[in-house]
Amino acid sequence: MANLECPHCGSPLGNGVAACGECGKEVPDQAKSAPREEPQQSGKKIYAILAIFLVVVGGAALLMFTGLLPNPLKGGTTAAIVNGEKISMADLDQKVEVYKKMSGQGDKMDFSSPEGKKTLAGIRKQILDTMIQEKVLVTEAVKEKITVSPQEIADRISGIKKGMNLSDKDFEAFLKSHNMSMPAFEKRLEKDFLINKLIAKGTQEKGMTKNDWVQSLSARAKVEVLLK
Repeated sequence: MANLECPHCGSPLGNGVAACGECGKEVPDQAKSAPREEPQQSGKKIYAILAIFLVVVGGAALLMFTGLLPNPLKGGTTAAIVNGEKISMADLDQKVEVYKKMSGQGDKMDFSSPEGKKTLAGIRKQILDTMIQEKVLVTEAVKEKITVSPQEIADRISGIKKGMNLSDKDFEAFLKSHNMSMPAFEKRLEKDFLINKLIAKGTQEKGMTKNDWVQSLSARAKVEVLLK
C-alpha cells in the first residue's frame, strides 16, 4: 500500500483520513490516495551517489595507472616490484648491512663521506639487482608449478648439520650468530630449491643452456625498479 503525506505539513497520513493528526488541517480528497514520491527519489539519490563513487574510484585507478596520480604501492618503502611482488626497502637495507658486516666494509669505510656514499649506492644497486634476479626466478618457479616438500628441506638441514658436525643446539646458535632464525633459514633453503628445480627444468626438459633459460625468464618478467 502506498504511503500518504499531508499536503500542508508533510506528516505521514493514514489511508482514508479526513484531517491531518499533526496540523489538524483538512486533507483534500486527492491527497488521500496520492502516493509519496520520497522513497523513489531517495532511491534515485542512492544510485546517483553510487554512480559518482564508481566514476571517482575508477577514475582514480585510471589516473594511478597512467601516472597522473601517485600509486600508493610506489611508496618509499618499496625498492622494486617483480611480477607483482614487492621487494621492500627494509629487506634491501638489511642485506646491505649484512654485506657490510661480513665483507668488513663497515669497519674500513666512512659511508657518510662523499666517496663512501657513492660506494654504498653502488653496493645497494648490486644487491638489489641480485634480489630482483632471485625474485624473478622464484616467481617464475611458482608459475611453472614447481614445489618443495618439507621433507626436502629437513633432509637438506640434516645434511648441513652433519657436514658441519654440529648438534641441533649448536646449529641454532650458528644461525643466531649470523642474525638468522631457523624459519628464515628454511625459507632461504626453499628459495634455493625452487631456483635449482627451475634451472633443471629449463636445461633438462626444454634443452636450453642455463644462461639462455635465465635470460628467457628475465625477459618475460615484469620488473619495476623504484629505488632512486
